[in-house]
Amino acid sequence: MTKHKLMMTTRIASTLVSVTRKAVNNNKMTTRSITIGTDMISSVISLQKCRPWYNSSEEGSNMAIDNAVTLKELFGGNKTVAVFGIPAPFTGTCSLAHYPPYQRHADALLTAGADEIVCYSVADPYAMHAWGKEMGNDSSKISFLADDGTFAKAYGVNANYDVVSLGDRSKRFSMIVKNGHVVTFRIVEDAAADAETLLEELKEVMT
Repeated sequence: MTKHKLMMTTRIASTLVSVTRKAVNNNKMTTRSITIGTDMISSVISLQKCRPWYNSSEEGSNMAIDNAVTLKELFGGNKTVAVFGIPAPFTGTCSLAHYPPYQRHADALLTAGADEIVCYSVADPYAMHAWGKEMGNDSSKISFLADDGTFAKAYGVNANYDVVSLGDRSKRFSMIVKNGHVVTFRIVEDAAADAETLLEELKEVMT
């Protein structure tokens, strides 16, 4: 290798190291934990409306940009939003224990003051839509939103489920966001009791 080539190779390697360090530092800067008071509307992150796959433009758009819901749109304004996060659609605990109580308590949550109830998951929007359909979800009461993992990683609720072949997903959690800020947040240990717990938390928040 000539001296010139050696210098160029060294320079490229140095640049790659510098870029990598900046990327790591940027990731550290943008990763945050959800706690009481966390601002949910200052982020540019968006989620996806859950939907079927459209076979023609007349049916609808499959493009992510056309189905994006920004966190500002979701949580902004004088709204109170109840969110429960599940690891994956079509899985046992999510289908049998976590979602059904929310389905039963949806009216109570809305009456207690929730402007919107959101079921969130790191999944593709088509699988989430199909799962909601199978579960008999009423989308006028519970909205299903999908994440490609960006939100989960940015807010520290990501988890790996390789042991059961699910890969990177979301932790099981629930929270209430009022006027754009988190007022309650929990990592859920008892999926079956989560809806009732969140309902009691909501009643306290709204008093």
